[in-house]
Amino acid sequence: MLLGDLLTIKAYDLPVKIVLFDNASLAMVRLEMLVDGLPQFGTESPHFDYAAIANAMGIPAVRVERPQDVRGALRGALDRPGPALVDVVTDPRALSLPPTITAGQVRGFVVAMSKEIMGNGMGEAVSMARSNLRNVPRP
Repeated sequence: MLLGDLLTIKAYDLPVKIVLFDNASLAMVRLEMLVDGLPQFGTESPHFDYAAIANAMGIPAVRVERPQDVRGALRGALDRPGPALVDVVTDPRALSLPPTITAGQVRGFVVAMSKEIMGNGMGEAVSMARSNLRNVPRP
């Protein structure tokens, strides 16, 4: 969240390995809005290539857009001396769930999704459901 940290890491050649989960959104803020019954608004951000930014600063970095490339990218970052960054592109609709979910949060989420659908956001609601249902454990 702070690009100045990258400058410090490079300036002192700190052996810090950064794995950046890039979902092009403020996902935790969006989830807080949803559980309070507010449809998402203003939580998307433009797609930035953070690996390119790190490389421009002199920090070796790689952008990963396919799941099958994650292991190699991580291995490459961990095996090199000095700093490294791995920019892993993730699904912006995947929800980060808290360890416990209250009835009030569920109620707020239902209200937010209802508002989303009523505001012609049925496609977004379906996309969010698809992104998250694949992560539900099966018996």
